[in-house]
Amino acid sequence: MPKPEDLANQLLDKKTPLNVDGLLDAVIALYNDCNFPVLKRIRNIDAFIKRNQPTIIQLESSRLKGSDFDLIKVIGRGAFGEVRLVRHNDSRKVYALKLLDKNEMLRRADTSFFWEERDIMAHAESEWLVRLHYAFQDRTHLYMVMEFMPGGDVVNLMSNYEISEEWARFYVAEFVLALDAIHSMGYIHRDVKPDNMLISSSGHVKLTDFGTCVKMDDVSYIFVTFSLLFDSTARTSSTDKRF
Repeated sequence: MPKPEDLANQLLDKKTPLNVDGLLDAVIALYNDCNFPVLKRIRNIDAFIKRNQPTIIQLESSRLKGSDFDLIKVIGRGAFGEVRLVRHNDSRKVYALKLLDKNEMLRRADTSFFWEERDIMAHAESEWLVRLHYAFQDRTHLYMVMEFMPGGDVVNLMSNYEISEEWARFYVAEFVLALDAIHSMGYIHRDVKPDNMLISSSGHVKLTDFGTCVKMDDVSYIFVTFSLLFDSTARTSSTDKRF
């Protein structure tokens, strides 16, 4: 029989499914999904909404939300949303905020990438992987608040500077360390390219964009972007193959 202290440890451990933040998110999501007129015609659901409304209001008022951040500018756009440069209202710290549209994700039936990306960044303990500071949601969007990398990506670096052999060796070495870090977590990245290698304020490289990652199992496959075998400037429109 599990000991009470074991359960308490799991509630406080951010890496477990029983983490208290995850449980609170689940309760709020359940409440919001039930809080529609057509559903509240069901007596038990209506009773659930009325009984828990004060608690949910208190929880939502104390949880992080999109309005807690000031928009500085949009720094990227993708199929499901955009990435913003934001400043936290209280701490005044600057972050990169990935904003994902729930309706668009559900319409394309492609939500698994969010969980892979969220889990990798939340659990990463490597200095070579971009870190996740916060993740939360509201009725319409998912939010991932990540560390901001002011140096931009390696594509921008190569476009503006002549890369010496010494620079190349330095960045390739850090890139290998980043790949080793993601592999040690049990994932394959599958979309390795200069666009996904970001440069920190201290000039070091970190790997990002973990939405295409897959968890390695007992029968592991190697995935590559096929055209990258022939063209180092290929983009994500190319077709993935397995070997």
